[in-house]
Amino acid sequence: MTTAATGGLTANTYRSYLVRFWQSNEQGCWRASAQCVQSGNTVLFGDVANLVAFLQTEIQRNSSEVESRTAEQAT
Repeated sequence: MTTAATGGLTANTYRSYLVRFWQSNEQGCWRASAQCVQSGNTVLFGDVANLVAFLQTEIQRNSSEVESRTAEQAT
């Protein structure tokens, strides 16, 4: 699956998120959400650190999946 919008990259090597930030009041901590553009799934976060950790995990998980498929195709 490739599209012009992703520059020819497959869904396994490209993912786009819409990230939103907000505060419930001026003194409140920043909260965030990340919506996967491809699936429409939205994940909510109580703080920015958890958002960053989620995105890092997504990158590592996707990299591992691509490496596994490449290794399977080579055998």
